Amino acid sequence: MNARRLSFCLAGFLFTLSPALADEKPEALLRLAMKKMSAGTWSVQGTATFKKTIKIHGLLAGENFDLTMESGSHPGAPLRGIVLGDKAWVCSDGKTWHAGSSHDRMLYHLTHTPITPGRDGAAFEKARSEQRDGATWLHLRLKVPEKDVDPKSLPQYWLVLDKKGAPLYIGRAEMPMVNRGSSDVTMVAFDYAPTNEKITPPSGVATTKEAASEVLGPPVDEQVHSFNEIEAHKFDWAKKIVRVSLSPKLLQSEELGGGAYRAMLKDTAAPLASYGLVEFPHGGLVELGFLVRTVPGAHNWSELAEMGALGRTAGEPVSLYLQVVPIGQKPAARCIAVGSKLVRDASGKVSYSW
Repeated sequence: MNARRLSFCLAGFLFTLSPALADEKPEALLRLAMKKMSAGTWSVQGTATFKKTIKIHGLLAGENFDLTMESGSHPGAPLRGIVLGDKAWVCSDGKTWHAGSSHDRMLYHLTHTPITPGRDGAAFEKARSEQRDGATWLHLRLKVPEKDVDPKSLPQYWLVLDKKGAPLYIGRAEMPMVNRGSSDVTMVAFDYAPTNEKITPPSGVATTKEAASEVLGPPVDEQVHSFNEIEAHKFDWAKKIVRVSLSPKLLQSEELGGGAYRAMLKDTAAPLASYGLVEFPHGGLVELGFLVRTVPGAHNWSELAEMGALGRTAGEPVSLYLQVVPIGQKPAARCIAVGSKLVRDASGKVSYSW
């Protein structure tokens, strides 16, 4: 045997490794592949199966992503989400984008968890190797003492190797994943590859501030409506203005980026009040007294109170005018605050102010 090189055979394929790599355990090769995938941009496509199978594809780059789920919540349209730093955008009807939250990472967790380091202590074994498009793929499988276990129920990886047998990246991963906050298991199977594509913001996206500055028509009527009514009539009231009456206590504040915030509020509808999320342009929450000052991130009312940022918690209801933007059958309509006062000039032209 050559002292400088070591060869071994798996499933009929010959590997030639450097002495250092020949001594590496399979889990060490896996960790090295994961480390390499922590930088750069990677394409991903595959499936996640729980009660039904969904197809997901897109791009991953560290904490950033551009991912699409086929199909989304709107009939015949995919759900696509983009996150860049603290900015996020969502498209659920295949046409229009709205501001999202960088904390909404369901698709990201499904696709990124398989390539995230964190299986320290877990032992893997080499199952076999194969040639694909001139590259060697090494198949690794979680090592378990049981002999009759179904291999498909175990985490499995296919590492793409260079000519010296060093891992370049994970070409494919299949594994069961426990859903967060439950014991339900989702089976995922994803293919990965390096790409020169870049994750960029969607073009032509109106921000909450821009939406609030649009030339808007009069409210749908003079009545005060609830969040439940908005949800029931969201397609009839698309892009129209609706008046709501809100409890003065803010329940949650979440930074959207670009100076915009989203707040969870409760309406004053009788006999049953309902809850909704409302997007405010820069300064809107402070101007209406819901907050003393805005703070980064997402916080509930008790956290805001501890930080000295929570505004009033009692008093008269707050009247607010909202623009209704439907974003699909299942998600709640997007509600954008355009003002707290309705103004009509001498010519009858309508505008809104704070």
